[in-house]
Amino acid sequence: MAKTGAIKAGKAYVEMYADESKLVRGLKSAEYRLRAFGDQIGALGTQFMAVGGALAAPLALSVKQFSSMGDQIGKMSTRTGVAAETLSAWSLAAERAGTDITSLENAIRRMQRTISDGERGLKTANDALSDLGLTAEGLAALAPEDQFRLIGASVNDIEDPTKRAALAMEVFGRAGTSLIPFLGELKT
Repeated sequence: MAKTGAIKAGKAYVEMYADESKLVRGLKSAEYRLRAFGDQIGALGTQFMAVGGALAAPLALSVKQFSSMGDQIGKMSTRTGVAAETLSAWSLAAERAGTDITSLENAIRRMQRTISDGERGLKTANDALSDLGLTAEGLAALAPEDQFRLIGASVNDIEDPTKRAALAMEVFGRAGTSLIPFLGELKT
């Protein structure tokens, strides 16, 4: 028969007694380890955020520079009439050859002025083009990039370095001599 102290208001209940100290120590140890693991994961996440931030800044800068370069090439294309794709390729080749895109643009504009001057009958322009075996009328019929390639190849074919430099400057302006290594890379 059940003891009257074990039954309360018609309900049965069970009391468990355990060695609290061993169980509590185990749970506290597990809790400590889980907190330490969580702290390590949090620290690792913070480090990954720092690395991600460090990587994002140069990436954003390179995107900005790429966009700026594309804008510069586009505007240069509009000013010179040379296709943007061609200017982009020439820009890289010019840098490898030791010059820059600004010198390239100045040379293209000076070349266009030389051709225009030749069409108008200016003797110095016609003499320079004639020394290259070209005519202003023949060049005027070509696209600007083809004009540049043809003149560049003609300048590059001159064996005498003094005459080559003089004609490069006559047709391309002051930037002409800095373009001579680049002109050697052009394909007609």
